[in-house]
Amino acid sequence: MRTPLSALQAFAYDAEARSCETSGSERELAEYFAVTRMAERLSFLDTRLQNNYLAGLPADMLPHSDARPTLIHDTQDRPTDALSRLAERFRVEAERMERAGCFEMAFATVSAVCGIAANADLATRMLAAIHLGRIARQLGDVESATDCYEMAAEVSLRERDAPLAARAYIGLGVVAAYRGNRPAERKMFERALSLCHPGSPTEAMASQGMMNVALAEGRLIDALLHGWRAFDLFPEGEEDRAMIMSNLALASLHGDYNSAALRGFLHVLTLTDIARIRLPAIGGAIRAAARIGSDIQVTTLNASGKIEAARANMPYESARFLMHAGEAFERIGETEIARERLREAFAIAIQHSFFELQVKVENALDSLDRVTVDGRDRHLKVASSLTSESVDNIIIKAGIGRLEALCV
Repeated sequence: MRTPLSALQAFAYDAEARSCETSGSERELAEYFAVTRMAERLSFLDTRLQNNYLAGLPADMLPHSDARPTLIHDTQDRPTDALSRLAERFRVEAERMERAGCFEMAFATVSAVCGIAANADLATRMLAAIHLGRIARQLGDVESATDCYEMAAEVSLRERDAPLAARAYIGLGVVAAYRGNRPAERKMFERALSLCHPGSPTEAMASQGMMNVALAEGRLIDALLHGWRAFDLFPEGEEDRAMIMSNLALASLHGDYNSAALRGFLHVLTLTDIARIRLPAIGGAIRAAARIGSDIQVTTLNASGKIEAARANMPYESARFLMHAGEAFERIGETEIARERLREAFAIAIQHSFFELQVKVENALDSLDRVTVDGRDRHLKVASSLTSESVDNIIIKAGIGRLEALCV
């Protein structure tokens, strides 16, 4: 299991990683450090001393957001006891750190929350562990992420809390996707769907996972059905809506509806400044632009994606963008640039053991004339295999048309 850095070490690491950021980031970093240090200090104290410490703090020293974190229980209201409320508030602050790319401070903060919540209710403890797994995964540490998710799944099932277990299985599904284990990925998301509360945020996330599995397996109709179910369950205006719209644009790309895909991806970029959503959207947009022959857009999106990857500190998303950029440059005939992007992607995939990405990039490097595992040949087959089925065509046209209507 990954050992968290101290608050000061995490601050120094994240500050260096964000050295290219714009003005104003110093104040933001200082705020994150104050929260991380406070959580760290509290985690070292026993419950009685924690209460005394909290009582002696000025009100403006505590995290002040009234928002809730994205990982909550499907069927339970917000916690009412003081430490569980504080744990949730710390996790809200940690999510701000995640969005800013300050993953070491986020990891240190949520690690401290796990200690603070050691004697809290089941939901507070397990959601903190699942949250810690998510941050570890974004840091590229899939082993630590797996440990967190498996522990949370085991404990939640033992305590007969299905919605909590569903959250953990979603995490395991994403880890399986990172490792390129498609059967395990499908199994984990199916298990999550069977355990979650109907109509809940967890069902939305599980449906999103099932959409990605369907896309990887070339099942366009299933992908659209799962994708629009997830879209309708996510509240309007939240970052998850932007993410699922990017997935729906990807479905359009897989079906070879390239103009609709490009519009969808570019629209996503107007909705969010979060790197973990923007990088996949840029990677999709650059492929769509290459397919419709827009060389200028390919070059522009390549520059944007490299800037985003440099500031994101997100190895998996960065490697995928570089692989997709390589695919795009190969398509427009810029083979040397394609090789450069692919080699950059390969180095990241090797470093972080992203096995599926490694295989895909190796295949692309072996022959730039051959499409990758999820390239256009299979997408065209998916699209052409559906032309004789009128019901299927109606579903596809409705799904793609809805995406285009939202991107006006």
